[in-house]
Amino acid sequence: MASKNIVVTGATGNIGSRVVLELASGKQARVTAFVRDPAKAANLTAAGATLWKGSFENKESLHAAFAGADTLVLITSGEHISEQVRDSLDAARAAGIRKVVRVSSLKAGADGPTAATRRDGVAEGLIQASGLTPVILRGHCFMQNILHNVATIRGEGRIYFGTGEGKIGMIDNRDIADAAVAAALLDTWDGQTLELTGPAAIDYHAVAAAVGKALGREVTFVPVPPAAVGATARKFGVDEDTAQLLTDYCAAYAQGWGDFTTDNVAKLTGRPARSIDDFARDVLAPMLRAG
Repeated sequence: MASKNIVVTGATGNIGSRVVLELASGKQARVTAFVRDPAKAANLTAAGATLWKGSFENKESLHAAFAGADTLVLITSGEHISEQVRDSLDAARAAGIRKVVRVSSLKAGADGPTAATRRDGVAEGLIQASGLTPVILRGHCFMQNILHNVATIRGEGRIYFGTGEGKIGMIDNRDIADAAVAAALLDTWDGQTLELTGPAAIDYHAVAAAVGKALGREVTFVPVPPAAVGATARKFGVDEDTAQLLTDYCAAYAQGWGDFTTDNVAKLTGRPARSIDDFARDVLAPMLRAG
């Protein structure tokens, strides 16, 4: 395999940092991590990645960071995704980048039930029209979102959430990162849009059971109205956009919007997607036991 030169944006986030670390440790590519704060990226440097300090708002930093790269792993977040993607694509074309691997959101599209779904729909349209070769990876609901319930799991043995009896093909975001690594290194999935899910569509009763099994004690799920999730987030200082996203996603999931799975993680990575039992045992339980 010819060595690739890959630049990763959002490189200090949960998904982006794993992408950089996996690419750097595999020694199959030169990796540039595009970061706002290099102080948060010492582990990326230690792994052999090159850091480039910049921001989506600074177009000059995008052009400088992308110079010499042939592949872009494009991870963005927030309310200004379309602008971030537009400016990144401009810089990518100027740099001669051939392929963009986009980490997008579930069922992205103009008719989606949340602002994030619709924003990513716009972003995907920009990518498809860019002239670059796209691989679009749409991640389902993250298992890592369960970590927001650590306090009530520890203190009450309860998980509160607004999805009711809705089943969700939730995914460990480590699998999204691993899929992005595969898509960046190989040309097998060029031009494709792939929904990424876990191995099973489960409700939060099943989530609570898996957490309880990993902890060796009973954990129960307490359904609350979707609006209550957003209201609670606001009380903890979450911004209005994120609080509304939580409300809208919960309402959609409660109505069955996320009740599906695919085998795309296995196709990309060569192994099955991590299950909720894997996540509870390997991530959540150690965190709870460590305090």
